[in-house]
Amino acid sequence: MSKKPAAALSANLVAVKGMAAPASDMPGRVSPAPSAAPVVTVVPSRQTAEPLPAQAGQGEAGGQPLNFRVPEAFRREFKVYAARNGLKLNELLRLSFDAYREKNGS
Repeated sequence: MSKKPAAALSANLVAVKGMAAPASDMPGRVSPAPSAAPVVTVVPSRQTAEPLPAQAGQGEAGGQPLNFRVPEAFRREFKVYAARNGLKLNELLRLSFDAYREKNGS
């Protein structure tokens, strides 16, 4: 049994860590078309500068998922509002729910 000689490898077939690049004939990514929905900028009015009290079940270790579907336009507006005002999504949801309960009763 004789061994076959190893095939000669071209330089572009050898992977070198940190030097990865897409193939020259690979198509580029296409960004999604921008939405025609207007972006609303609202500044929240917090009455106090105190942090929100810790809620049962909140935090990274004890949180529970709350899964439901919303329209894409609402999702985008909600996320943009939270980001522009330095809020996490769950903080904005909590503030919204608290304001709703204050306005409409428990």
